[in-house]
Amino acid sequence: MTTDWVSSAIRGTIPAIVVASLILFRRWFPAREYREHVDWNSDELWGHFRPLYWRFTGVLVLVMIVFLFGSWFVLSHTNRFISVIDGPSEIHLLPQTAIWWFFPGFGAIACSCEITFQIFGLFVGHDELELFNSWMNNTSRGWIRSRYQGIDSRRVLRWMMIGIALPIGLFVLLALPMHANIGPESIRDCGYAFRTCEVFPLSGVVRVTEISGFRDKSGRLIDRSGLVLDFRDGRRWSSAEWGDWQRFVDPKLRDFLLGTTGLQLGYATTEQDIPAEGR
Repeated sequence: MTTDWVSSAIRGTIPAIVVASLILFRRWFPAREYREHVDWNSDELWGHFRPLYWRFTGVLVLVMIVFLFGSWFVLSHTNRFISVIDGPSEIHLLPQTAIWWFFPGFGAIACSCEITFQIFGLFVGHDELELFNSWMNNTSRGWIRSRYQGIDSRRVLRWMMIGIALPIGLFVLLALPMHANIGPESIRDCGYAFRTCEVFPLSGVVRVTEISGFRDKSGRLIDRSGLVLDFRDGRRWSSAEWGDWQRFVDPKLRDFLLGTTGLQLGYATTEQDIPAEGR
């Protein structure tokens, strides 16, 4: 019941946030008129800019798609490349794939409009482009409609590039070195940013335990299977911290670790359920 109430409250808050944002944007980033005393809703301007308007919209959508999937491809494959060149290993474990969508998603929203303007700037004159931008900010025709009228959307998106997309991009770039290389004789675990990679010799493993997942605050079990390795020096390493959440452990990973360590596989529901004895 509480969860349903919270979810309903969140859904009800989103429209209020959108409306409040539009009000603030209209106050902080009012539309500028490149030329004064112009009827921005006139049929003459609509007829003049309509062809450019549809071309601009089509290129904008294309740029968003290319930015989204292109930046995701570069980030995810760079992370994999860093893992491969880090040294020989039998298995490469990488972070959750979702983290590589944060910057592409926000970046596609914040950056695509400016990129599209720069592209069109190569083909139309500066005066025409600025007049077109002013027309889009002030007219109520087209996809803009009255709710966005009076807002300098290009300036809003530029600030979003600096205040949202850029910080997210920097945080995501710091995640590129994250990986765990397993084998042939050790586990090399490299974490976020500039954290020194930690090496776990497989010869020091004293126990291998398969877990099903973890429990949330309400005690409900969340599927996130993995293998937890306890080492002779008291350290512990878990494969559940890597990759996407899975219900079952990768058979290749299990077979390699059990074959290398020569240990029997134990079972526990969560990592917290593994007894301290034997670590």
